Amino acid sequence: MRVLLTNDDGIEAPGLLALAHALRDAGHDLVVAAPAADSSGSGTSLGAIDHGTIVATSPYRLPGLEDVPAHRVSAPPAFAVLAACFGALGPPPDVVVAGVNDGHNTGRAVLHSSTVGAALTASTAGRSALAVSCGEYPGARFDTAAAVGVAVLRWLISEAPRRTVLNVNVPDVDIAALQGIRWARLGRVGSAGLTIKPAADGLRLERFPTAHDVLAAEEHRDTDSAVVASRCVSVTGLVGGPREVSDLGSLAGVLPVA
Repeated sequence: MRVLLTNDDGIEAPGLLALAHALRDAGHDLVVAAPAADSSGSGTSLGAIDHGTIVATSPYRLPGLEDVPAHRVSAPPAFAVLAACFGALGPPPDVVVAGVNDGHNTGRAVLHSSTVGAALTASTAGRSALAVSCGEYPGARFDTAAAVGVAVLRWLISEAPRRTVLNVNVPDVDIAALQGIRWARLGRVGSAGLTIKPAADGLRLERFPTAHDVLAAEEHRDTDSAVVASRCVSVTGLVGGPREVSDLGSLAGVLPVA
């Protein structure tokens, strides 16, 4: 299976490297195309698309993966996905994986996530796709998230209908400490909130974690944010928008064994 791997934290991000190793070790025909710099929060943006625009690209050597073709792209990840699917970066991929993102992508704010945006863009090009996220650095467990990502990708390829997009959020624990894997709906409240406040020279952004007692409330208990807070892997089906998770079947047996 030819897999395109991208991310929004930039091609040098440790989460991408961890997932690249895991995908290559699983036997996939891997190609990497990722932004030259952090493109977080760009959603499905393609960047400048005026007629005749030249988007700079250059080869990149992933540490320990010198045999894997990788491209540094001066554009958001959604553009990298389209370029690869159009065959501009070699043979087109069969499926797209985005991640591992540094920070959970949960709640309705996934609309702005460029990790999720890259996966959704793949569906417009006729591919199934997977977005994988874990907690923020330095506590991020990219190793666990990468292993889970490979396992869920196996399910996506074998069980899900074409053009399915899955958003996967992985707790920052050892694989053996995971409490399971569950379908979850998009929450009204994400794992982290954002405020925008006036400042002397513009607008100041402030992020804050969502309190656990909020996520434990009955109205949030089956949401992606609450599921990942309970140390379960959260999986949400996205096909151009939220999808009834019951449509996609059972996740029994998906998680890798520690």
